Amino acid sequence: MMRLLPMEPPFLRDVVALEAEIAHSPWSAEMIQDESRLGAWLRVLVAGERTVAGYAVARPLFDEWHLLTLGVAPRFRRQGLGRQLMEALLVDAVAQGANDVVLEVRVSNVPARLLYQGVGFVTIGVRRGYYRHGPFGPEDALVMSRPTRLPESSGGSHKFFLA
Repeated sequence: MMRLLPMEPPFLRDVVALEAEIAHSPWSAEMIQDESRLGAWLRVLVAGERTVAGYAVARPLFDEWHLLTLGVAPRFRRQGLGRQLMEALLVDAVAQGANDVVLEVRVSNVPARLLYQGVGFVTIGVRRGYYRHGPFGPEDALVMSRPTRLPESSGGSHKFFLA
């Protein structure tokens, strides 16, 4: 059974280890702690007693949230955990008054792009050379965005939706 929990200090070491295993430019414990101090949204998906299966960090900025990092442990992939994290982020963003969620994703990261598209994100721009390190050297990022509410013209203002 998976549980979605706040990223409390006991999980930090496991999140940093997982980030080092799966990310091209992994976040350090200090970076995550800094985001926590700044009021970021930090969550872990925990399998069993305390196995970190996935994590996400997002920064609320007025009426927009910015997904900073999201990861799922290789042995837990293809089970919908990334989608669970994204849906939890969207629910909390709506509850806190966000109108949009934005993110950057490596052009080469097709699984992540498909995840984000699957929950309603669309590409709104490109940041050239945004990622400085990785298997392909400097790499562009796609900037993706998704509204948290239905447009006023649909007659469904203030309704949360998931794609």
